[in-house]
This record gives sequence, structure tokens and C-alpha cells, in this order.
Amino acid sequence: MMGFEAPGGIQPQKSRKNYRPAQNNSLSYMAAAVIMFVLMLLMCANNYNLLNSYKKLRNDLSTAYTALTDEKAQAGQIEKERSDLLEKYNQLEEEFRLLKEDYTKTSRGSEDLHRQFEELKKQNSELSEQNSELSKKVGTLTDDNIALQNSLKKAAATGVKPQNYSMPESLEPRDALNRGKYAGKFLGTAYTPSKEECGNDKGITRSGKPIVPGVSIAIDNRYWPFGTVFYIKGLGYTVAMDTGSAVKGKYRFDFAVLDREFAKQLGSRKWEVYVVKMGTGKVDTTAL
Repeated sequence: MMGFEAPGGIQPQKSRKNYRPAQNNSLSYMAAAVIMFVLMLLMCANNYNLLNSYKKLRNDLSTAYTALTDEKAQAGQIEKERSDLLEKYNQLEEEFRLLKEDYTKTSRGSEDLHRQFEELKKQNSELSEQNSELSKKVGTLTDDNIALQNSLKKAAATGVKPQNYSMPESLEPRDALNRGKYAGKFLGTAYTPSKEECGNDKGITRSGKPIVPGVSIAIDNRYWPFGTVFYIKGLGYTVAMDTGSAVKGKYRFDFAVLDREFAKQLGSRKWEVYVVKMGTGKVDTTAL
């Protein structure tokens, strides 16, 4: 049958009950999709948390392993130090034993040491007395030396007097002679401030000061400035005050006296010379 048309062209209405199952299915699919999406989100979040936990656990395990390795190394070092300390302790114990033996031997010899100490004390007392006696002798020799120098300077001042001169001052007794620094052996001669030797008898030295017999010496002032004080062994203290045509070189001097015969007696020979004080080029004083 092809059906029929209702009178007046009115079509029959379809029943709504036919569309309800289709709508319910769509809602069910959508709900299922949402649920699955939510589940997937939850699973992703859970996996992400699990991944972070794994990374953290791996880092913790790595840190723990490193710490364990360090502790193991420290334990080895501590064991080595303990072994070294034990060895040192044994050495100290052996040294203590040896010291104890030495102390016992020393204690046994203490009486001998005491006797030796008393003997040394006695010897020291005797040496002190000898040193005191030697000091007295040295003082006597020094006084004798000063006396001989004064006698020599008086002898050097005896003779024909120049127009200008100064008498040497007597040296005072002293505890010791200040010889200064050894300068070497000089060739020494003696001269007089006479016309025959100096061309005049004015008695004025090249330094501008009057001659002092027994004290004044002529030197080469290229090496020794005026005012330099010398100690000449055998002649005593002298002062560089003059120069001479025959006095050339560092190791040369001419000793001033007033008597020509005395000068001849002194002659020409080597003398041991010491420098007491270097001069400044001027003769300020001849006090020795």
C-alpha cells in the first residue's frame, strides 16, 4: 500500500517517543567521554607525580651513595690515623722506658756529679784569684807603659828648641791602653824642626799647629788626614800634624824630636802601627 493522505492535506504527526532513545545515547556517550577524559587527566597527574617521586628518589639515592662513599673514605682515614697513633704510642712507650733507665743511671751517678761540681767550684775560685792577680799585673804593665811613654816624650822634647813648639802633656795612668785598629807595619824615621832638615826653625807644622816633640808625626796626608791619632808600639800615642818630602806612601811616618842625635838613634826601621782615631783634616787638640 502506498498509504493515504488525510483529508484537507493534514499529515499525521510523528511520535516524540521515537527520539528519546537517541538523545539518551548521546548524553551517555558524552558522560562516558567526560569520565574517560577525567580519568586520563587523573592518570596523567598520577604518572607525573610518580615521575617526580622517582626523580627525587633517584637523587636521594645518589646523595646517599655519595655520602656513604665519603664516610667509607673517612673511616679508612680514621683507621690509618688510629694505626699511626698506636705506632707513636708504642714509640713513646719505648722512649719512656729508655728515659726511665737513663734516670736510674743518672740517679746512681748523682753523687759523682756533686763531687765534680764541688771540684769545679774550687777550681773556679782559684781561677778567679789568678785572674785578679793577672788584672793587677796588667794594670802595673799599663802604668809602666804610660810611664815609659812619658819618659820618651820628655827625651824627645830635649834638644834645640824651634821658635814655636808645644811641650807634650804627660799621659795619665789608666786601666788599659786603647790601641785602636791595627794598620800594619810602617817604615818610621825621626826628624827635627831645624833649618838643616826643614829649611827653617819656625817649628810650625803643615797643619798650622806648633810642633809637639814626641807626639807630632809627618805622614802622607793623601792617606792619613791631619788629626789622625796613632798608637805606635814602642813610641806610644802620636798625632798626624806634618808632612815631608821624603814621607810618601800609606805605610810611612816621620817622628818629631828636638835632638838630632836622638833622631839618629831611632834610625829607620819598621814599627807596628794602630789607628786610634781618624782625623778630620784639622788638629783640634793633642791631648792623648
